[in-house]
Amino acid sequence: MFVRELTWGVIALLASTAMALADPVAQVVKLSGGATVTRENAAAPLILGTALEAGDRLATDANGRVRLQLIDGSVINLGSQSEFEIDSVASNGPGTDREVGLELVIGALRAFAAPATPQSRFEIRTPRAVTAVRGTEWGILATPTQSDVLVMSGRVGVRKNEISGKSAISLTRTLGVTVTDAGLGQITRWPQDQVDALLAATDVPGAEMPFDLGAAPALKLTPLPPSQQPQKPNQPYRPQRCLDPDSTNCSRGQGDRDHDSNSDSSHEHDNEHDNGSSF
Repeated sequence: MFVRELTWGVIALLASTAMALADPVAQVVKLSGGATVTRENAAAPLILGTALEAGDRLATDANGRVRLQLIDGSVINLGSQSEFEIDSVASNGPGTDREVGLELVIGALRAFAAPATPQSRFEIRTPRAVTAVRGTEWGILATPTQSDVLVMSGRVGVRKNEISGKSAISLTRTLGVTVTDAGLGQITRWPQDQVDALLAATDVPGAEMPFDLGAAPALKLTPLPPSQQPQKPNQPYRPQRCLDPDSTNCSRGQGDRDHDSNSDSSHEHDNEHDNGSSF
C-alpha cells in the first residue's frame, strides 16, 4: 500500500510539473468570495491574478464570483455556485483571429466577446445549448435540464447541443430563448425584472486588477486523491468547428444536413433574428 501511494505521489508530482509548462490563456482579474480551480487531477483555491490554462475547471461556492479576461480581450463573469471549463483558447491578441471554446456546466455566466476577425470562432456550450458569437454581450443560466440564453447587445447564435437538429436561431438585443431536451423554445423578450436578476447573478463586486499574465502569482496545486479525482459524465455532442452565426459556412455532419432537409426553421420574432444563420 505504501509503495502504491508513493508511486501515485510521484506520478502526480510529474503531472503537476508538466502542467506548469502549458501556456496561460486567461487570468482572474476580479474575485469575490470563494472559488477553486481543478487542473487535471490537482486543485487549488482561486486567487486574484491567477493565470488559467486550457483544460482548467473553475467552481464557485455560494458566495463566489469570478471575472476572467481571455488573451483575446474577451471577459467572462461567473456567478456563484457555478462550474465552468476552459476547453480551448487560441489568439494573438484583441482584434486578431481566435478560436475560443468554453463550457458552462451549471450556474450563471455573462460573456463579453471582444471584436475579432470574421474567420474567428467563439463558442460557449452548456449541457443543452451551444452559443456562438463574434462580438457581443450575452448571459446564460444553465441547469442539467435546460439553458436560458439572453442577449444584452449584438447578436448570438443558439442551437441545441446535439448531433442533429434545426439550424441555429440568431438572437438580438433583449431577446432570449430556453433550450431543453425538446429543443429550442419560443424566442421571447425578457421582462426587465428577469434581465436585472441575470445581471445581478453575474455581477462581480470588488476591485479589478489589470490584465498582466507576467505578474500572475504561482498556483499552488495540491494533487487530489484518486477517490476525489473529477470524473466527467458522458458529454453531449460537441459540434464540429463552425464559423460565427453570421457566416453561411458551417462544417456539420451528414446527420445535420439530413435532418435540416426535413425540418422547417420557422423561429420568428418581429424579424429580429436571422432564420438562415447556422454555426
